Amino acid sequence: MACSCPKGASLTAIDATTCPEEFGQIQRIWLVRKGFVKWDTADPATGGTIPAGIIPNLPSVSAGWTILKAAVDDTKVVMPPLFGGDITITPGDVLTFGGNDNSTLDGRTYITGRSPSTFSARYDQLTAAQTLQLKELECEDLEAYLINEEGDIIGERTGDFFKGFDVTNVSLGDRNVQGVGSFDSNVVTFQMPIDWDTYFEKQTPTDFNALTF
Repeated sequence: MACSCPKGASLTAIDATTCPEEFGQIQRIWLVRKGFVKWDTADPATGGTIPAGIIPNLPSVSAGWTILKAAVDDTKVVMPPLFGGDITITPGDVLTFGGNDNSTLDGRTYITGRSPSTFSARYDQLTAAQTLQLKELECEDLEAYLINEEGDIIGERTGDFFKGFDVTNVSLGDRNVQGVGSFDSNVVTFQMPIDWDTYFEKQTPTDFNALTF
């Protein structure tokens, strides 16, 4: 575990709950190459890595996303269709060493870390072109913005900067065909690093709908 050493003078106070937060149902993801898009919410006119000249240059406003959607370089954001369902983010397992045996003193179990979380969702009735385009993402190093049913854009906050969550092992499974009474489907999965949710933040669009943008 990446515990700080030496420890602080006291325990860190934990805020009282005044407004519980939920991600809701994730209905869509937006993807961008890792490290190429960063929004500076403290200095939206000139900060971050969004193309200059867009004011206000904020993730809650459509102007910057419009440029990124149309980009033909590393800053391009791709916006796949809505999921069909079965959307989950499953936390990784706790990794341990020892326990009830002679490998540790007193048979103690030590927590040594956690494995990554796994995102999984189902696409329904993808076209051949969409299937190929999504499978090509397997070769990319990506960040993902999560879009919930309210149209909020959920990403990672670091200081003044807002960006997508780092993701790895993006994979679109082959088509599942069950015939009459069901849709053809493909399941997309990727991994999210441990502590991915530690600095999450929701951005609520002010002049567009992220579910249909």
